[in-house]
Parts: sequence; structure tokens; C-alpha cells
Amino acid sequence: MRCYLIRHVQTDWNHQNRLQGHTDSPVSVLGAEQLARLTRYFAGRRLSAVYTSDLPRSRRTAEAIAGHHRLTPTVIAELAEMHLGAWEGLTPEEISARFADAYQTWRCRPSGVRIPGGEPVEGFRVRVREAFLRIIANHQDGEEVVVVTHGGVIASWLAEWMGADYDQLLHRLVLDNAGVSAVDCRRQPPCVLWINGTAHLA
Repeated sequence: MRCYLIRHVQTDWNHQNRLQGHTDSPVSVLGAEQLARLTRYFAGRRLSAVYTSDLPRSRRTAEAIAGHHRLTPTVIAELAEMHLGAWEGLTPEEISARFADAYQTWRCRPSGVRIPGGEPVEGFRVRVREAFLRIIANHQDGEEVVVVTHGGVIASWLAEWMGADYDQLLHRLVLDNAGVSAVDCRRQPPCVLWINGTAHLA
């Protein structure tokens, strides 16, 4: 089984560098272009299933890819981005102005920061792990599936598969909007084939 991990297309808040978490914003002009390019990129694949988080920016991305294959995306709420509580909708500069050095600490060690009203990192990682195990259990060797989700979720999965420290990996990865990563799940542990492919967006 090959699993393609896709970060949703760009939104207005992505463009403005605002943290989103569970809050959503409309797909940007660039995001609409990315959506068209993603759909063309996967048009030639033989997909068995498309999965998505329940957040609108992820679902819209998944629906565009799935529609070409006459598939209905399977919504898994556990694939949602980490809930960022009081930080959602704010830029890094606004967070630093309101919460002192918390954002800079979070950039270096997310597990060391408790965001007011936010989701603990360990709880987030547990739900992401369980979602991945459910997806793997649904498919056999030779199948290809797409999972449309969020940057934090993809980083958590990659840290799990590579045995890496999540705090270190999260902010050393570039995971662009509409970027595609791929994992061969036939191997145990799963083998990461590539991370953040963006040639289809050029």
C-alpha cells in the first residue's frame, strides 16, 4: 500500500501567516490554482480511497481529487490539525505581543508549551497515530490511497514512522500547501519515499 500525504491547498490565513488550527478560512487565489494542479497530478493514479480531516480546507482539497476518480472522501475527524486555542487567527507577531516568549519556545519545543485553550501535544499525537492505524487496516498491498490533512499531522506521522523526535522534526520540515509526501506502508516499519514534493505546482 502506498499512502500519499497531502497538505491542504493555501487559504487566506496561510497567505497572511496566521495560525489556523481548527479555525478555517477561505481558499486563496493561489490555493484555487493549487487545487487544479493537484487534481491533474492525481488524475493518472489508480486510487483506492481518499481520506480527509473534517476541516473545510482539507475537505475541499480532498473532494477535488476524489471527484475525478468518482470516489467519496472518507472523513476522519482525528486527521484535523492540532487545536491551537487562543492562538488561532493570530500571526506570530501578534502571539508574541500577547503571550511573551511562548511562541518562540513553541517554535523550538512544542511539547514544552501549553497554549491557553489548546490541545496538548501528546493527546494530538495519540489521535493522529490511531487515525493512521485505522487507514492502514482498511487496505491491502498494491493499493494507493490519498490522505489530505494538515502540516502538523503530516509531521507527526513522519516522526512516528522515522522514529524521530517530534519537537525537532516539526520545525525542520518544509511542508508546503498542496505538497505531496509518500510512504510505502508494505514495509514494517513503513518507508518514507519522499517528503513535500511540489514539482506538480511549478
